[in-house]
Amino acid sequence: MKAFFITIIVAVYLFGISSCNDGYGDFQVAESGLQYRFVEQNESGQMPQIGEVLELNYSYETENGKVIFDSQGSERKFMKTLEKPAHVGGSIEDGLAMMHEGDSALFKISAENFLLFSEKYGHLPEGVKSLDPIIIKVRLLNIMDDAEIDRYMSSRYHKSSNQESEILENYLKNINVTEQPTPSGLYYIEKEHGNGKTIVAGDIVTLNYTLTLVDGSLVETTLGGEPMVYKVGDGNFIKGWNEAILMMRKGASATVIIPSELGYGAEGNGNILPYSTLIFDIEILNVQ
Repeated sequence: MKAFFITIIVAVYLFGISSCNDGYGDFQVAESGLQYRFVEQNESGQMPQIGEVLELNYSYETENGKVIFDSQGSERKFMKTLEKPAHVGGSIEDGLAMMHEGDSALFKISAENFLLFSEKYGHLPEGVKSLDPIIIKVRLLNIMDDAEIDRYMSSRYHKSSNQESEILENYLKNINVTEQPTPSGLYYIEKEHGNGKTIVAGDIVTLNYTLTLVDGSLVETTLGGEPMVYKVGDGNFIKGWNEAILMMRKGASATVIIPSELGYGAEGNGNILPYSTLIFDIEILNVQ
């Protein structure tokens, strides 16, 4: 499972002294710009590093108390990989990196930054505007080691296609996907339309991509390295990948959600376990 995660040294967080007050109490402001308030602190607990998987109680709501998501409504553990900040100005990733095991805290972040960048929503929920504050409530229960992750993922997430369908349905609801699947079952969430012709078999395509799983685990990415260059239709890729690329054009970017029947199926592939839904973020840099 170590291949799922990128190890990066976490930057030291320094805190400002300013605060703001609302119905949730006083918020302090970190140097990153993040508004935060600790409810319980366990300073003897372990602090997470980027790339580690965290077991959390995790919920978020609008400032007027409308709950958007609450992990305690699920029978499964809520796990989140700590990634580097998804945006500037104070992110939930900054907040999680400030916590110890056993801590609980509140964070306040704009809807656009939190929902679109960190939570990867396709669209803001109805009635929520980009600058509306979102209140995130977090308790850090456990920093999971590789053995714990392996046992849990194998026992709870990869038993059958029916179980995968249930998990995918919850995932789509949580990230507010309103797009309908293609006839094959693939979800294509366009971010940028692009300005060239639609890609066809035989084109040489240069692209960046990031592959994650529904629990947020990072499988692999070209970001920080060389873009991928390949000839479309050469037959060495999963069905869902081929279908998605043929929907794109130069300059396009999209999130593509690929059920296992269009991916690695009941067998899996290396670190990708059976019945794993794949989430690709793809950006087409050039088409020849």
